[in-house]
Amino acid sequence: MSRPGTLPVVDLESVLEPLAPRLLAYCLACADRRQDAEEAAQDALVALVQRWRRHGPPENPDAFAFVVARRRLRRAAVRRWLLRPLATDRDEEASSGFAGPVEARIELERTLRALATLSAGDRQTLLLVAVAELPTAEAARVMNLSVSAVKMRVHRARQRLRHMLDGDRDG
Repeated sequence: MSRPGTLPVVDLESVLEPLAPRLLAYCLACADRRQDAEEAAQDALVALVQRWRRHGPPENPDAFAFVVARRRLRRAAVRRWLLRPLATDRDEEASSGFAGPVEARIELERTLRALATLSAGDRQTLLLVAVAELPTAEAARVMNLSVSAVKMRVHRARQRLRHMLDGDRDG
């Protein structure tokens, strides 16, 4: 039992269990390739465990893991962009690894195309809040923004997506 005025003791396993699926979902939504997403999520969880064991739990374990994952995804994208021959572009798009019913695949592609039109900041913020299910304050910490800026970005991104997706259905 903790003394009054002290933070409750939280064990690593109780943090990792709910965090891991949200972190992976976020990485899958951000990455072009499933392998990059899985590696980024795994690297972020490993970094969290190492940090926890060496220095104790970070002030906000979720924000810590999402910041690490975001950096890993960015590095993977830059590395792939620098090393990828132009001729393989079409091959990678054809074998993206997503499978399922045709309607779901079409809807996913429409949504991903619409997401890609958003600014990088709006897209990242929306994914942190909607896919990774981070509270607004934690998303603000990950993005290094104010809470009001995160709320505005999420609102603006959702409006733009809704407009684009509704426009696609009409046309």
